[in-house]
Amino acid sequence: MKSYYFISGLPRSGSTLLSGILKQNPDFYADISSAVHGLTSNSIDVITSGENNLNITENQRKNLMYGIFEGYYKHIEKPVIFDSCREWTKKTPFLKELFPYTKILCSVRDIVSILNSFEIIFSKNPFYTNQITPNCNTVFSRCDCLINFESGIVSRPWMALKEGYFLNPDMIKFIEYENLCQNPEKTMRSIYEFLEKPYYQHDFENIEYSNELFDQKLNLKDLHTVRKKVEYNPPRCILPPDIVQKYSEMNMEFWRNLHNNN
Repeated sequence: MKSYYFISGLPRSGSTLLSGILKQNPDFYADISSAVHGLTSNSIDVITSGENNLNITENQRKNLMYGIFEGYYKHIEKPVIFDSCREWTKKTPFLKELFPYTKILCSVRDIVSILNSFEIIFSKNPFYTNQITPNCNTVFSRCDCLINFESGIVSRPWMALKEGYFLNPDMIKFIEYENLCQNPEKTMRSIYEFLEKPYYQHDFENIEYSNELFDQKLNLKDLHTVRKKVEYNPPRCILPPDIVQKYSEMNMEFWRNLHNNN
């Protein structure tokens, strides 16, 4: 029987790189965001709003959720599955009930660097309307859209991450993008220790991953393309200084003030 773990956290903070490293282990399967979170959430909504809601027991509901996981990954012949989705951190009670042993690996990065990374990707695809901030025509409106606390692609996983950590801190491991790039072996050893798995000797000189179909849907070529060698090459900041100041002063990097997730 397969065991399930999860990858979540903030966008543009190394989750694709982390998946590319993990999948080198012959016992591990990892990829970019899957449909499992949506399938389970929608199934719960359908059951709860249906006329048979009161006749469906909690065990039946759990079995249906197990069935979604098992069916989705039936074709994968590896014992350990890492399912990826930015939304999982707001579902820690759900995951804990299904898989009491499970953990969530959460990639994080300072917010200004995340915004800058998005802006660099946008600038590399000038002949397409990106589907992340489709109605925003300036760097100011794009950053505001990404951090919008109702719908922002950066703010929503940030809120989910904060919710999940303070509800079930034992389940969550923060992985700073810079640490993963600068000290990949040390970082990966800490991840294996957190997962309580024997360490696998990864090859940090040969990490390759891309998903062109996923990126084409968003009109953002190379959004999920990982370089072969794990190394830290911080890009030039192309954000105007007032944007940098605005989002730096928000101090959204709450995980840096915590002592049990070094």
